[in-house]
Amino acid sequence: MYIVPLEEIKPLVSPPDAIEAVHKAYVSFSKGLISQPQPMQMLFNESDGSFFGDCHVKAAQKDLHPYYVIKIASGFYKNTKQGLPANSGLSLIMSAKTGYPIAMLNDDGWLTQIRTAAAGALAASLRPVGKDACVGIIGTGTQAYWQASFISQHMGLKRIAIAGLSYESSEELCERLNRELGITAVAMHSVKEVCQVSQILVTVTPATQPIVTIDDLPESMHIIAVGADSPEKNEIDPHITANADIIVTDDHQQCVHHGDFGVAVRAGLVEDDADISLPDLLAGKYPKTDFASAKITLVDLTGIGVQDLAIASLVVDKL
Repeated sequence: MYIVPLEEIKPLVSPPDAIEAVHKAYVSFSKGLISQPQPMQMLFNESDGSFFGDCHVKAAQKDLHPYYVIKIASGFYKNTKQGLPANSGLSLIMSAKTGYPIAMLNDDGWLTQIRTAAAGALAASLRPVGKDACVGIIGTGTQAYWQASFISQHMGLKRIAIAGLSYESSEELCERLNRELGITAVAMHSVKEVCQVSQILVTVTPATQPIVTIDDLPESMHIIAVGADSPEKNEIDPHITANADIIVTDDHQQCVHHGDFGVAVRAGLVEDDADISLPDLLAGKYPKTDFASAKITLVDLTGIGVQDLAIASLVVDKL
């Protein structure tokens, strides 16, 4: 078995390649070519019950594909106080003919960040906006950077507004985006400020209580909810979901149990069949879905195994 370190992985994955790979994987999922189990997860809490970390295991195989993938990703959110990255992980590439391991991609969770950002870019581009549109980001961690990077590059947008736990962390992220991507990123003091200047909103936090309320929103908004990937997490006020004109999920069953969509369903505010499938949308199965004239639209991304299969396959094929 080959062990591939992060420094060998990074040069093999460009944003356009990642987006194309994830797009094709979603279409394969829509066509019934993908088999993936429900994710396994472990949550870590302090003695007082407060949440501080999680570990997710996701996997997928594809019909006639030479290998299958098992991915482990962790997020321990107090690591940054110790000077450590919050995220880590690896992917195991296994032979679909013999079951033997082929490679371990020791990527420190980087591939999970990239495949999640690719999904965010695809979700964001469902809503047509002008080139002067602003993308709002709630959160200042690694995924906030990658969402801003992938969405701005994929859609040709140059304006970003950011709010995080502190104004200082928002300023730091904006400075990095301005310096590395040449876009105009501006730090703001509140979620509402970000919402009021944005046409697309991306939430990337480990929040367990809603951080975006219905009162924060302008009349029209396209929301990409990324952070709530376990039953205990919730970023979006369920009343927003209840008032959305279009609700999109990356995987219906997983979002019912793990995502912001599921929070609204369990609250009795939304029927559990009110969503449409992102893979099916990308496969052209909902040609009459009109995002342009809708006011509030929500895409709930909980992250599914086929994305990990896609991004790991991209690396292995190039190797």
